[in-house]
Amino acid sequence: MSSRPLTSATCPVPLATDTILAHHARTELATAHHFAALPDPRRVRSSSVEAADKPGASPRLYGALRRAPRENATRILLETERLLRIYGHRKITVADVADACGFSAANVYRYFSSRRAILDALSSHYLHETERAAVACAICDSLSARDRLSGFLTGLNTALMTFADCEPRVSELLADATAEQWPRSTHYDARLVRHITKILAAASASGEFRLAGDAEQEARRVKAAACALVEPDVVLSCRDRYDASTREAVSRLIADALLNRSVSPSRAWRHAE
Repeated sequence: MSSRPLTSATCPVPLATDTILAHHARTELATAHHFAALPDPRRVRSSSVEAADKPGASPRLYGALRRAPRENATRILLETERLLRIYGHRKITVADVADACGFSAANVYRYFSSRRAILDALSSHYLHETERAAVACAICDSLSARDRLSGFLTGLNTALMTFADCEPRVSELLADATAEQWPRSTHYDARLVRHITKILAAASASGEFRLAGDAEQEARRVKAAACALVEPDVVLSCRDRYDASTREAVSRLIADALLNRSVSPSRAWRHAE
């Protein structure tokens, strides 16, 4: 048994570059629309190694994690995810995870400092998955910055809502991670701001958007205005309050509020080219 901590398995998987995402945009977007095709947790084998070798029966962790070496940190996350989908994260203990992995609790602590650290690492993989789907939507709606921003917000909300509808235990994990500001959830917030900043900066340079402040400051304001779309805890609490068309309308309203009314979107886009 290896005693070397698996940094690649316990750290958030970095997002692909825009070039790679553009190449795989349709694939990622299809993933976002097919979250519902998930295996029943009762049918998942107790052995994560066996389950991960069969795509149709594997846990729904981030793909890069499933392809990671079959070492202890990976096994811990895979088994935690299996237990999560059966019992919910609030009922999982380190002893449960150790028993599912077939080794002692002390061995779990060699890779994760606490129960929350395990759940935090697990939640980060789900957040990366929703984020990738949102970026794919922004790329597919690339005609104008207005469409890219609206597509990004709507795509992220669609992924989070699908978790809420089809994987409620995962949605509860993400909601707690966000509400309690677990370390990896703060990284998620920072990445969202960076994505939005990139869209706003390009739109400001082209003249399509007129920003009241610098791009990063405006990106934080956009994220705050879109909290019902992009914050997992707010999404879960509001899931039955607004329908999909209302949520899409909110994303368009936010994007429209930034438009430079003195320049048409088509002229701004030609200027950017």
